[in-house]
Amino acid sequence: MALNSPCGLPRKWRDSINCGCKINLRLKVTGCRPDGLHDLSSCFLFLDEPGDLLTIESCENGMILETPGYPELAGRNNLVWRAAEKFAEAGKITPDWRIILEKNVPLAAGLGGGSADAAGVLLLLNRHYQLFNAADLEEMAFSLGADVPFFLSRKAAWVSGAGEKIEIIEKLPDLPQILIVNPAFPVSAKWAYTHLDKALIGADDPVMKESFLSGKVNWSEFCRNDLAQTVMEKFPLLTLLEKSLCDHGALKVLVSGSGPSLFALFDSGAAVAAEKLRREYSGFEMLKIFLPGSVQ
Repeated sequence: MALNSPCGLPRKWRDSINCGCKINLRLKVTGCRPDGLHDLSSCFLFLDEPGDLLTIESCENGMILETPGYPELAGRNNLVWRAAEKFAEAGKITPDWRIILEKNVPLAAGLGGGSADAAGVLLLLNRHYQLFNAADLEEMAFSLGADVPFFLSRKAAWVSGAGEKIEIIEKLPDLPQILIVNPAFPVSAKWAYTHLDKALIGADDPVMKESFLSGKVNWSEFCRNDLAQTVMEKFPLLTLLEKSLCDHGALKVLVSGSGPSLFALFDSGAAVAAEKLRREYSGFEMLKIFLPGSVQ
Protein backbone atom coordinates (compact mmCIF):
# COMPACT_ATOMS: atom_id res chain seq x y z
CA MET A 1 0.00 0.00 0.00
CA ALA A 2 1.35 3.44 -0.92
CA LEU A 3 2.12 5.72 1.96
CA ASN A 4 1.90 9.51 2.14
CA SER A 5 4.41 9.59 4.97
CA PRO A 6 6.54 6.51 5.75
CA CYS A 7 6.87 5.78 9.44
CA GLY A 8 9.21 8.13 11.24
CA LEU A 9 9.40 10.77 8.48
CA PRO A 10 8.00 14.29 8.84
CA ARG A 11 4.94 15.02 6.74
CA LYS A 12 6.14 18.53 5.89
CA TRP A 13 9.58 18.78 4.35
CA ARG A 14 11.55 20.82 1.85
CA ASP A 15 15.00 20.31 0.36
CA SER A 16 17.09 21.84 -2.44
CA ILE A 17 20.12 20.94 -4.52
CA ASN A 18 22.29 22.65 -7.11
CA CYS A 19 22.22 20.04 -9.86
CA GLY A 20 25.39 21.21 -11.62
CA CYS A 21 26.44 20.25 -15.14
CA LYS A 22 29.30 18.49 -16.94
CA ILE A 23 31.83 18.83 -19.68
CA ASN A 24 33.41 15.96 -21.57
CA LEU A 25 37.16 16.49 -21.59
CA ARG A 26 37.36 13.43 -23.80
CA LEU A 27 34.59 11.63 -25.69
CA LYS A 28 35.52 8.64 -27.84
CA VAL A 29 32.71 6.67 -29.48
CA THR A 30 33.78 3.04 -29.29
CA GLY A 31 30.76 1.22 -30.68
CA CYS A 32 27.11 1.31 -31.70
CA ARG A 33 24.55 -1.02 -30.11
CA PRO A 34 21.58 -2.66 -31.85
CA ASP A 35 19.23 -0.58 -29.65
CA GLY A 36 20.70 2.64 -31.07
CA LEU A 37 22.75 3.55 -28.01
CA HIS A 38 26.45 4.21 -28.47
CA ASP A 39 29.30 2.86 -26.38
CA LEU A 40 31.71 5.51 -25.15
CA SER A 41 35.00 6.04 -23.44
CA SER A 42 34.62 9.48 -21.91
CA CYS A 43 36.13 11.66 -19.20
CA PHE A 44 33.36 13.62 -17.46
CA LEU A 45 34.01 16.58 -15.19
CA PHE A 46 31.27 17.62 -12.76
CA LEU A 47 30.86 21.40 -12.49
CA ASP A 48 28.88 23.32 -9.88
CA GLU A 49 28.37 26.23 -12.28
CA PRO A 50 26.25 26.61 -14.28
CA GLY A 51 23.74 24.52 -12.40
CA ASP A 52 19.96 24.34 -12.15
CA LEU A 53 18.45 24.85 -8.69
CA LEU A 54 16.01 22.08 -7.81
CA THR A 55 13.66 22.29 -4.83
CA ILE A 56 11.21 19.62 -3.69
CA GLU A 57 8.68 20.15 -0.94
CA SER A 58 5.74 18.19 0.36
CA CYS A 59 2.25 19.23 -0.69
CA GLU A 60 -1.26 17.79 -0.65
CA ASN A 61 -2.23 18.19 -4.29
CA GLY A 62 -0.41 15.37 -6.03
CA MET A 63 2.70 16.17 -8.04
CA ILE A 64 3.28 19.70 -9.30
CA LEU A 65 6.21 20.81 -11.46
CA GLU A 66 7.04 24.51 -11.73
CA THR A 67 9.69 25.81 -14.13
CA PRO A 68 9.86 29.61 -13.71
CA GLY A 69 10.61 31.32 -17.02
CA TYR A 70 10.22 28.05 -18.95
CA PRO A 71 6.50 27.14 -18.88
CA GLU A 72 7.01 24.77 -21.82
CA LEU A 73 9.16 22.53 -19.58
CA ALA A 74 6.50 21.99 -16.92
CA GLY A 75 5.05 18.85 -18.47
CA ARG A 76 5.11 15.12 -17.93
CA ASN A 77 7.81 14.62 -20.57
CA ASN A 78 10.34 16.56 -18.49
CA LEU A 79 13.03 14.26 -17.09
CA VAL A 80 12.40 15.79 -13.67
CA TRP A 81 8.78 14.64 -13.73
CA ARG A 82 9.74 11.21 -15.06
CA ALA A 83 12.43 10.78 -12.38
CA ALA A 84 10.01 11.70 -9.59
CA GLU A 85 7.35 9.40 -11.03
CA LYS A 86 9.83 6.52 -11.28
CA PHE A 87 11.00 7.02 -7.67
CA ALA A 88 7.41 7.10 -6.40
CA GLU A 89 6.52 3.96 -8.33
CA ALA A 90 9.60 2.04 -7.17
CA GLY A 91 9.15 3.16 -3.57
CA LYS A 92 5.36 2.75 -3.53
CA ILE A 93 4.98 6.34 -2.37
CA THR A 94 2.15 8.72 -3.20
CA PRO A 95 3.97 11.58 -5.00
CA ASP A 96 2.55 14.55 -3.11
CA TRP A 97 5.42 16.82 -4.11
CA ARG A 98 5.80 20.34 -5.38
CA ILE A 99 8.93 20.44 -7.55
CA ILE A 100 10.48 23.77 -8.53
CA LEU A 101 13.15 23.77 -11.22
CA GLU A 102 15.04 27.03 -11.74
CA LYS A 103 16.94 26.69 -15.01
CA ASN A 104 20.44 28.13 -15.37
CA VAL A 105 21.97 25.54 -17.70
CA PRO A 106 21.07 26.21 -21.36
CA LEU A 107 18.78 23.66 -23.00
CA ALA A 108 20.23 20.96 -25.29
CA ALA A 109 23.67 22.46 -24.74
CA GLY A 110 25.93 19.42 -24.38
CA LEU A 111 26.30 20.18 -20.66
CA GLY A 112 23.93 17.51 -19.34
CA GLY A 113 21.50 19.91 -17.68
CA GLY A 114 18.43 17.69 -18.03
CA SER A 115 20.30 14.60 -16.88
CA ALA A 116 21.67 16.49 -13.88
CA ASP A 117 18.14 17.58 -12.98
CA ALA A 118 16.86 14.00 -13.11
CA ALA A 119 19.71 12.83 -10.88
CA GLY A 120 18.96 15.71 -8.52
CA VAL A 121 15.40 14.48 -8.11
CA LEU A 122 16.56 10.96 -7.24
CA LEU A 123 19.16 12.29 -4.79
CA LEU A 124 16.75 14.64 -2.99
CA LEU A 125 13.96 12.09 -2.71
CA ASN A 126 16.28 9.34 -1.53
CA ARG A 127 17.90 11.71 0.96
CA HIS A 128 14.47 12.17 2.51
CA TYR A 129 12.95 8.69 2.20
CA GLN A 130 16.18 6.63 2.39
CA LEU A 131 14.69 3.75 0.41
CA PHE A 132 17.34 2.75 -2.11
CA ASN A 133 21.00 1.85 -2.13
CA ALA A 134 23.49 3.22 -4.68
CA ALA A 135 23.03 0.32 -7.10
CA ASP A 136 19.24 0.74 -7.08
CA LEU A 137 19.56 4.47 -7.78
CA GLU A 138 22.03 3.87 -10.61
CA GLU A 139 19.68 1.39 -12.26
CA MET A 140 16.81 3.84 -11.92
CA ALA A 141 18.99 6.64 -13.28
CA PHE A 142 20.14 4.69 -16.35
CA SER A 143 16.53 3.93 -17.25
CA LEU A 144 16.00 7.70 -17.49
CA GLY A 145 19.01 8.47 -19.68
CA ALA A 146 22.59 7.45 -20.38
CA ASP A 147 24.17 10.47 -18.62
CA VAL A 148 21.94 10.41 -15.52
CA PRO A 149 23.95 7.83 -13.50
CA PHE A 150 27.09 9.97 -13.71
CA PHE A 151 25.36 12.86 -11.96
CA LEU A 152 24.51 10.75 -8.92
CA SER A 153 28.17 10.79 -7.88
CA ARG A 154 28.72 14.54 -8.40
CA LYS A 155 32.39 13.77 -9.04
CA ALA A 156 34.65 13.43 -12.07
CA ALA A 157 34.46 10.00 -13.64
CA TRP A 158 35.61 7.89 -16.52
CA VAL A 159 32.39 6.71 -18.15
CA SER A 160 32.13 3.75 -20.51
CA GLY A 161 29.55 1.40 -21.93
CA ALA A 162 26.49 3.44 -22.85
CA GLY A 163 26.89 5.44 -19.64
CA GLU A 164 26.26 2.70 -17.10
CA LYS A 165 29.91 1.96 -16.30
CA ILE A 166 31.25 4.70 -14.04
CA GLU A 167 34.73 4.82 -12.57
CA ILE A 168 34.97 7.68 -10.06
CA ILE A 169 38.19 9.70 -10.30
CA GLU A 170 39.05 10.60 -6.72
CA LYS A 171 42.24 12.52 -7.50
CA LEU A 172 42.18 14.91 -10.44
CA PRO A 173 45.30 16.13 -12.21
CA ASP A 174 46.09 19.83 -12.01
CA LEU A 175 43.39 21.28 -14.22
CA PRO A 176 43.70 24.37 -16.40
CA GLN A 177 41.24 27.22 -15.96
CA ILE A 178 37.95 26.47 -17.72
CA LEU A 179 35.69 28.81 -19.66
CA ILE A 180 32.39 27.65 -21.16
CA VAL A 181 30.69 29.37 -24.09
CA ASN A 182 27.14 28.57 -25.18
CA PRO A 183 25.78 30.16 -28.38
CA ALA A 184 22.17 29.79 -27.17
CA PHE A 185 20.85 27.50 -29.85
CA PRO A 186 20.05 23.84 -29.12
CA VAL A 187 21.61 20.77 -30.69
CA SER A 188 19.86 17.42 -30.45
CA ALA A 189 22.09 14.66 -29.12
CA LYS A 190 20.19 12.22 -31.32
CA TRP A 191 21.03 14.33 -34.39
CA ALA A 192 24.71 14.55 -33.45
CA TYR A 193 25.06 10.80 -32.98
CA THR A 194 23.06 10.02 -36.12
CA HIS A 195 25.40 12.19 -38.21
CA LEU A 196 28.60 10.97 -36.56
CA ASP A 197 31.32 9.99 -39.02
CA LYS A 198 31.22 6.20 -38.62
CA ALA A 199 34.92 5.99 -39.54
CA LEU A 200 35.70 7.55 -36.13
CA ILE A 201 34.10 4.70 -34.18
CA GLY A 202 36.69 2.46 -32.59
CA ALA A 203 38.61 1.59 -29.44
CA ASP A 204 40.10 4.39 -27.36
CA ASP A 205 43.83 4.70 -26.80
CA PRO A 206 44.41 3.37 -23.25
CA VAL A 207 47.39 5.71 -22.89
CA MET A 208 44.98 8.67 -22.74
CA LYS A 209 43.18 7.35 -19.66
CA GLU A 210 46.46 6.35 -18.04
CA SER A 211 47.90 9.83 -18.57
CA PHE A 212 44.86 11.48 -16.98
CA LEU A 213 44.83 9.19 -13.96
CA SER A 214 48.59 9.62 -13.47
CA GLY A 215 48.29 13.41 -13.62
CA LYS A 216 50.62 13.73 -16.61
CA VAL A 217 48.27 15.17 -19.21
CA ASN A 218 49.02 16.80 -22.53
CA TRP A 219 45.71 18.63 -22.89
CA SER A 220 46.02 19.20 -26.64
CA GLU A 221 46.34 15.46 -27.19
CA PHE A 222 43.98 14.33 -24.45
CA CYS A 223 40.95 16.49 -25.28
CA ARG A 224 39.01 14.87 -28.09
CA ASN A 225 35.36 14.60 -29.06
CA ASP A 226 34.27 12.35 -31.91
CA LEU A 227 31.05 14.38 -32.25
CA ALA A 228 32.84 17.71 -32.64
CA GLN A 229 33.54 17.62 -36.37
CA THR A 230 29.90 17.04 -37.31
CA VAL A 231 28.63 19.76 -34.98
CA MET A 232 31.28 22.32 -35.99
CA GLU A 233 30.59 21.79 -39.70
CA LYS A 234 26.86 22.24 -39.18
CA PHE A 235 27.23 25.46 -37.15
CA PRO A 236 29.98 27.78 -38.51
CA LEU A 237 29.59 30.15 -35.53
CA LEU A 238 31.34 27.55 -33.40
CA THR A 239 34.43 27.74 -35.60
CA LEU A 240 34.48 31.53 -35.20
CA LEU A 241 34.17 31.21 -31.43
CA GLU A 242 36.92 28.59 -31.38
CA LYS A 243 39.28 30.92 -33.26
CA SER A 244 38.46 33.83 -30.95
CA LEU A 245 39.15 31.74 -27.85
CA CYS A 246 42.46 30.54 -29.27
CA ASP A 247 43.37 34.14 -30.14
CA HIS A 248 42.65 35.04 -26.50
CA GLY A 249 45.09 32.44 -25.20
CA ALA A 250 43.20 29.14 -24.95
CA LEU A 251 45.33 26.01 -24.87
CA LYS A 252 42.48 23.94 -26.27
CA VAL A 253 38.89 24.55 -27.37
CA LEU A 254 36.44 21.70 -27.82
CA VAL A 255 32.75 20.93 -28.12
CA SER A 256 31.28 19.40 -24.95
CA GLY A 257 29.09 16.35 -25.50
CA SER A 258 26.84 16.79 -28.51
CA GLY A 259 27.26 20.56 -28.37
CA PRO A 260 26.85 23.30 -29.13
CA SER A 261 28.61 24.49 -25.95
CA LEU A 262 32.37 24.91 -26.21
CA PHE A 263 34.82 24.71 -23.36
CA ALA A 264 38.21 26.38 -23.47
CA LEU A 265 41.22 25.53 -21.30
CA PHE A 266 43.65 28.24 -20.16
CA ASP A 267 46.89 28.20 -18.22
CA SER A 268 45.74 31.60 -16.91
CA GLY A 269 43.63 34.53 -17.97
CA ALA A 270 40.29 32.79 -18.50
CA ALA A 271 38.39 35.69 -16.91
CA VAL A 272 40.19 38.20 -19.13
CA ALA A 273 39.40 36.07 -22.18
CA ALA A 274 35.74 35.96 -21.14
CA GLU A 275 35.58 39.77 -21.06
CA LYS A 276 37.29 40.04 -24.44
CA LEU A 277 34.84 37.56 -25.90
CA ARG A 278 31.87 39.48 -24.48
CA ARG A 279 33.13 42.68 -26.11
CA GLU A 280 33.94 40.94 -29.38
CA TYR A 281 30.46 39.42 -29.60
CA SER A 282 28.57 42.27 -27.94
CA GLY A 283 26.00 42.27 -30.74
CA PHE A 284 25.22 38.62 -30.11
CA GLU A 285 23.12 39.11 -26.98
CA MET A 286 22.19 35.46 -26.50
CA LEU A 287 25.81 34.29 -26.09
CA LYS A 288 26.31 32.82 -22.61
CA ILE A 289 29.72 32.64 -20.98
CA PHE A 290 30.45 30.76 -17.76
CA LEU A 291 33.53 30.55 -15.56
CA PRO A 292 32.95 27.48 -13.36
CA GLY A 293 34.11 28.07 -9.80
CA SER A 294 34.18 24.48 -8.56
CA VAL A 295 35.34 21.45 -10.53
CA GLN A 296 34.98 17.95 -9.12
